[in-house]
Amino acid sequence: SLAVNGNQTKPKATGISPKFANAAPFRPKVAGVGSRPGTKDSMTFSKQHQLNYAASTAPSSTSSTKGYNPNAPEWTAPDAQEYLPSSYNNGIPPGSFQPDQNGDSPSTLFDHYTPTPSNQPAAQSQINPYAQDGSTMGSGAYFQSSANYPQQLQHHLYAALPPHREVSQPNQRTARDFFIPENLRQNLARKSEASRMTIPNSTLPPTIAHYHSLVPLVNNSQKTNTLFGYQSHAYKAESNLDGKFYCLRRLQGYRVNEASSEHAIRNIQQNWKRVRNGNVVSVHLAFTNSGFGDSSLIFVTDFHPLAETLAQKHFASSHRYTNRYSTSHVPEETMWSYIVQIASALKSIHSTGLAARVIDATKILLTDEGRIRLNACGILDVIKADAPQALVDLQRLDLHLFGKLILALGTNNASQHNQTEALQSFSKSYSPRIRQVTSWLLERIPPRPNDSIDSFLLQITSEMASTFDGTLHQNDALMSNLGMELENARMVRLNIKMSMVLERPEYKDDPHWAAHGTRECIRLFRDYVFHQVDAQGRPSTDLGHILGCLNRLDAGSEEKIMLTTRDDETVIVVSYKEIKAALEGAFLDLYRRATRG
Repeated sequence: SLAVNGNQTKPKATGISPKFANAAPFRPKVAGVGSRPGTKDSMTFSKQHQLNYAASTAPSSTSSTKGYNPNAPEWTAPDAQEYLPSSYNNGIPPGSFQPDQNGDSPSTLFDHYTPTPSNQPAAQSQINPYAQDGSTMGSGAYFQSSANYPQQLQHHLYAALPPHREVSQPNQRTARDFFIPENLRQNLARKSEASRMTIPNSTLPPTIAHYHSLVPLVNNSQKTNTLFGYQSHAYKAESNLDGKFYCLRRLQGYRVNEASSEHAIRNIQQNWKRVRNGNVVSVHLAFTNSGFGDSSLIFVTDFHPLAETLAQKHFASSHRYTNRYSTSHVPEETMWSYIVQIASALKSIHSTGLAARVIDATKILLTDEGRIRLNACGILDVIKADAPQALVDLQRLDLHLFGKLILALGTNNASQHNQTEALQSFSKSYSPRIRQVTSWLLERIPPRPNDSIDSFLLQITSEMASTFDGTLHQNDALMSNLGMELENARMVRLNIKMSMVLERPEYKDDPHWAAHGTRECIRLFRDYVFHQVDAQGRPSTDLGHILGCLNRLDAGSEEKIMLTTRDDETVIVVSYKEIKAALEGAFLDLYRRATRG
């Protein structure tokens, strides 16, 4: 007879040789070979294959080989063990495999996808990736309901690059790319220092009402009594009530003589606290006090550190040749910004039924780059309470003072004796558009019908849109800088925890706190982050490596790293997620020891 390969061979015996009986089986995982699924041929093949599989895996009573079945495929061999994952057969042993009535495999052996009905939406629980289970600090309990956590936190998106950044290669980034700009950092640091500045051995009163730590803000050469009729002083002080810093403006020698003045002082807090505008220095309180050795009227306003007046910015200069070579000129774009901001402040003040009454370059603060605020509002309401005026006349006077301020800034001259000549000089430096607006403000005295701040705002709508757009761009830049500093606090917390956990001398003899296990892993990670060396053994100061490792640790990344002991005898492969769980567990243990006493 002929064998399968076509060669002449001896007749087959009743059984097969042990070589073929012990051969590994070949079982295709598809419905059939060379046939389309769902056809009659594929069903017949599947049924025959499953019957052979059930017969081959049935337990045998004898240890001898089974008889030869001429109808069975050549590749089928009995007593062959096949590896099937538990998720594939759903825990059913091979011996219990039985085909269904159609001869196909049971549906319980496969995981079917069951979509959620459209009328029954699946409940989406809000996952907080930073929430941690304080009772168990294992890696399995790191995430809240880790089975439902959809995606690993993308730690590389923590500090987004600022918008409109110049194109550069990764190796061209410097340390300042990871933090806010140096000029902004220095400005904030100087403001913080100015807020906390104190004067030792000061001759000022230790407390005024519930304010203490007074520091003068105005030099003796800058004291003036031309606006209010009293000598004015300004102090920085800290409140005992809320711990915030305020500015105390003192009018020296003021005495309350009329009942109207007392009523005006009481109304300061009620009336001016309703004015909430970003271009007005908020007024909180007014009271009389004799703590300076005389009767003084004190106004409490917001404190803006390192603020300077428009007079100091554009009029004053300490250069000895200023009068000869003075080139100070306010750009027209900056001038429009001043006009829009002052108009916004007057709109807010007039809308509450009040009048500013003080629009002077010496009383308008420049708190930030291009940001101005009206100051000393409400003072004349108290000083001139015995000579009341109509509110309409006072508001028209605000518009006239507004025009005089713009003219003084444009001509770089605080005292304008001839308004006509000043306007001619103003026209040489600025466009006709801004000259027209300034002329309209100056013509409010004598008054005309429909003179109000609303009429003025209608004339500068295009400039208001431009200023608002510039404010949005500035806000985008500040938000970008804030995003670069977003994770700095998290880095500090991680370093604090590692410093508190590692190498505690009081627990050096405690076997439960010895440098082994999880704490050894934390110590090796600290060396991996901060004690890197290059190929020549020199210390590495790669800031990107440090920030990248700390960001991954904070996010609990699944990325694995290799940690090596200092003697190179032990190597540990561990993930950032496991290191974070170990750090949190060690810190929680330390906290429990501290609270236990």
